This record gives sequence, structure tokens and C-alpha cells, in this order.
Amino acid sequence: MNRYIADDIKNKLQAFAQKEFTIQNFDKLSKCVFMNLAGDENNLKAVDQLSGNEGVQELFNLILLFTIESMKKGLVQSEIASQLIDVGFPQQIVDQYVNKYTQFQNFIQDPENSIIAANYESKISFKQLVDLDWQQEIIVSSKYANKVYQEIYKLQLHLKSNGKDETVAFKATLPQLIEINNKLGVIVKNVESYDLKNLK
Repeated sequence: MNRYIADDIKNKLQAFAQKEFTIQNFDKLSKCVFMNLAGDENNLKAVDQLSGNEGVQELFNLILLFTIESMKKGLVQSEIASQLIDVGFPQQIVDQYVNKYTQFQNFIQDPENSIIAANYESKISFKQLVDLDWQQEIIVSSKYANKVYQEIYKLQLHLKSNGKDETVAFKATLPQLIEINNKLGVIVKNVESYDLKNLK
């Protein structure tokens, strides 16, 4: 497995690393990130308090993405510290973050905190789309005349979650598929236009 954080996240963090605002508030926003990963509800008090500063929401999102990727890849403290130092963060900020990261890991691994750990896992464990199968069906007989020869499409989504395979099947008409396609097109255009730097 690749042990490095995605380049787009690292590049964005690098742009923030030496800013005075980042140096003053990275620790506070990091604490907010870990609180939100463990909590049932979002707690953005620290972000709201700093809302008058340009880039605060973007920096929070980047710390969140960095943390989630680090957790998913199972990075150890030295690997996390090395990557933060590589993008230009001062040693003090790196030490503070790694300390919180370690405390959070120990916290969710404690059997007494199993409910919180499960909540955390549900926040970062996304199902991955592996493949898609489809099949066209045509209704040749129906008690409803307007449904005869109507095209129906059967789709199967092949997913993977926590190493387990899962299949989700559903049927849709051609107009419904067109609507799904249009919505996906809108999502793709939005993602391409934001390109992480405008993530808020």
C-alpha cells in the first residue's frame, strides 16, 4: 500500500504551512477535527470562532482529509511527522498534531470506547464502487397498455467495504437513467471546478 498522502492534499497543506494564521491556529483546528471524528454530531465551534479569517474552512478540511487518509493507510507517528515536515510545518506544530493523533488512536482502540470507535469508523469507511453491470429488459405483456414494450434497465453495483464484497441491484426506466446521468454530470463538473482548493 502507498504510504504517502495524496499529492493534492500535500500541495494544499504546503501552501498553508508557513502562514502566521496556520501557525497560530493549526493546533486548535486539529483538536476540532479529532472531536468531530469521535462525536455523534459536528462540533465546529473553533471553526466558527475563526470564521473571520480567510481560509479557515479550507484549512480545517485539509487537516480532516490528512487525518482520515493517515488513519486509512495506518500511518505511524514517524511517517505522519515526516510528511508534515516535508511540506514545511514547524516542528512544534508537527509534535502537537502527532500527539493528538496518538491520543485519538489510543482513545478509539480502548474497549470502553467501542461505541465512539464504531461512530468514527462509520464516518471514514466509505463503500468503494468496483464494477457496474447492466441488462436491458423489455416488457412484452402487461395489464397496463402504456407499459407494453417499455424498456427497463436492471443495474447491479458491485461494492467493496472493509474487504467484503457487496452487490446492490435496482431497476430503472430510460428517463430515470438519463436523470441519474445528468445529476452525476453536475457532480463531476462541481468537483472539477472546486479541485479541493475551494472545498468548504
